[in-house]
Amino acid sequence: MHPVDRSPRLLRRASALVALLLALIGSSAFAQTSPAIDLLRRASSSRDRARAAESLGRLRPEGARLALEAALDDRSSTVRVASAQALEALGDPAAMPALERHARDRDSRTRAAVTRARAALLRRPRVATASDWITTPFAAAAAPQLSSPVSSPTPVLSAPIDWQRVRVLFTLGALVNHSSDPTHAAALREALRATVAEDPRYAMHPGSLPSSAVSRLRHGDLQTYSLEGTLSALRPGDANGSMQSVRAEVSLVLLAEPSHSIAATITGSATAQEARLAIANQPDPMPRLRLRAIEGAARGAMRSLQAQLLPRR
Repeated sequence: MHPVDRSPRLLRRASALVALLLALIGSSAFAQTSPAIDLLRRASSSRDRARAAESLGRLRPEGARLALEAALDDRSSTVRVASAQALEALGDPAAMPALERHARDRDSRTRAAVTRARAALLRRPRVATASDWITTPFAAAAAPQLSSPVSSPTPVLSAPIDWQRVRVLFTLGALVNHSSDPTHAAALREALRATVAEDPRYAMHPGSLPSSAVSRLRHGDLQTYSLEGTLSALRPGDANGSMQSVRAEVSLVLLAEPSHSIAATITGSATAQEARLAIANQPDPMPRLRLRAIEGAARGAMRSLQAQLLPRR
């Protein structure tokens, strides 16, 4: 066949390929979305969708507000209630139009949740944009090293893992830092890693697994989870004449793999305090107190999760 005769067919194929690429780019194939957002959109169980909505209110990943606004139209009233409550937790006034459109929901519990969310958003200033910090086992080694001797957390030493004793394997997913200091994100990460390393039954994914661990994964002998979390609050504690303190709150969401279903959600909090010293030229203790509070909150939440997974006898 002459090349000129093939040109219409080639043009049709090229047009079809361009259309396919445009469709993929417009879909989630190239989107880096939170597993909780995907679960809220696609889970068949209303219970899973409601738990996903709840976790979005705690974690506040990018795209959470739009996903929760769409979920206000969910066929399940339980999901609609959870979505309204999560929008209240997000504290973003941009959600007000969507809430107003659902103020007359047919379900009384949903109407009440929407009313509470609207009232809360009217009282609350806009939440500052989160400083997102994301790590994976493969990206952790490339993370910038922090050098400040006062405010940097101590990195966890890589102790050998006894893979015959490990029963649960964690992979760090999205960890969101709702503060302006990147050392706080590093403190959260290191506290989670350190807590996992304290119990030989748990391990954090090292990036590549030995053949023995790969074999156990294939046979279902290892429980595997992704771990998402956020530093949701970091503020001075109650004023006291002789003490100064900082309180931190951390939220964690555990996702069972490979289904990405939410296995557990938990919040940990801790307060670090020390006596005020009336000594001139002393360094500000607040950076140290902030890191101690973050570490305490992260350790408390992580230990609670571990106790749910493998209770000690």
